Amino acid sequence: MDALSEILGQKRPGDGKVTSIDLGIQPQPTQPQETTAAKIARNMQVYFSNPWAMIQDECIYTLDQTDMLNPVKPFPNKPWLETITSEWMNNRLVALFKSRRMTITWLFVFLHLWLAMHRPGAAIFFVSDKEEKSDELVKRAEFILKNIPEDMFLRPRYRSKYCYLEFPGLDSYIRGVPQGADQLRQFTATAILADEFAFWEKARETFMASKPTIDGGGKFTAISSPKEGFFKELCFDLVR
Repeated sequence: MDALSEILGQKRPGDGKVTSIDLGIQPQPTQPQETTAAKIARNMQVYFSNPWAMIQDECIYTLDQTDMLNPVKPFPNKPWLETITSEWMNNRLVALFKSRRMTITWLFVFLHLWLAMHRPGAAIFFVSDKEEKSDELVKRAEFILKNIPEDMFLRPRYRSKYCYLEFPGLDSYIRGVPQGADQLRQFTATAILADEFAFWEKARETFMASKPTIDGGGKFTAISSPKEGFFKELCFDLVR
C-alpha cells in the first residue's frame, strides 16, 4: 500500500505529507477556433481568383431531378471538370462538345455566375434557341446561388425575375436571351454562354454579333451535343 500511496499522492497514515510524481507531460496548448467570419473572409480571398476552389470546398450544389430521394447534390469534384474550368479561365473563346449527364451545362452556369459575383459591372448573357430555355439557365444560376452555404461564402444581395438575375451592389447581372444577332448587338457583354449551340438556326449570325465581345477581351462559350454545322466548325477552329 505504501508504494501505491506514493504513486497516487495520498497521505500515508500518520506522516501528514502528500507525495506526487511529475510524469513530465505538459498540457498541449489549445488552438483558437477560427470564427465563421474569419473563415468566410479567408474563403473570399481564395474564391476571388479560383472558382474551382468553391467546388472543392463543396460550396456549389446541383439539382438532379432524376433522384427523387436526394436531388440536391454537391457538384462533382472531377479532374476533367477542373481541366475544363482552367481552360475556360485562360481562354476567351471556348467551344465544347458534350453529352447528357456530364454536368457541363451546370459547370458553365456556375462559372458565369462566379464571374458576375466577383467582377463588378459584369454583363453576362445566357443564350439558347428559345427565350424560355435561357430562363431555365438563369434559374439554375439562382439555384446555385441560393444553395451556397452561408458559413462558407458571403452571398451578394441579388434580385431575380424572368430571364434576369441582378446584383445591385455590384452593378452586374445575368440576362437570358434567345438566339439572334439583334439580341446581343445592342449590348456590351462581359461573357456569353451559348447552350446547345449546334441546334440553333441562327448560330453563325449570333456568333458574328458576339465578335466585339471576344475582340474586346470578353468571353464566348459555346456548348452543345454533337451535330454537323457551324458549331462543329467552331470546335475545330474552322471559322474565319
